Amino acid sequence: MEERKKPTRPFSVIYADAKQALTRQVGNTMAAYGLPIFMAEGILSGILAEIRTNAGNELADDTARYEEELKEYYEAQTKEMQETFEKEKADLIQAFENPVDPEDPGEAPSAEPDPDPEPQTTEEKQCIEEETEIEEVD
Repeated sequence: MEERKKPTRPFSVIYADAKQALTRQVGNTMAAYGLPIFMAEGILSGILAEIRTNAGNELADDTARYEEELKEYYEAQTKEMQETFEKEKADLIQAFENPVDPEDPGEAPSAEPDPDPEPQTTEEKQCIEEETEIEEVD
């Protein structure tokens, strides 16, 4: 069965609802205090200026936080890569300075030839020798 997700509310609908609620609250506040429109306009202009300042500050803070997180991320990546590099470098230096010991049978091939997997019988050896003899032609 397919899983259905609840649809997310579009920003345009959220914007319209918030605008309507703010307008309603401004109207209610004007009525409660008996403010004429020209006075409400001055109050709202001041509030808008504060909001614009706060929005700019919020953007600057978010940008600085993002840049700091990026810096920490790339420093961690660089440190990890440097540690990996140093480890591999040390391993290569160790391998170069201490080559594989030829006495260790598990590491290097021995200088002795491998024994034949199937030893030849005397008859096989004689047959091979007879085949390789050169016949004299008169």
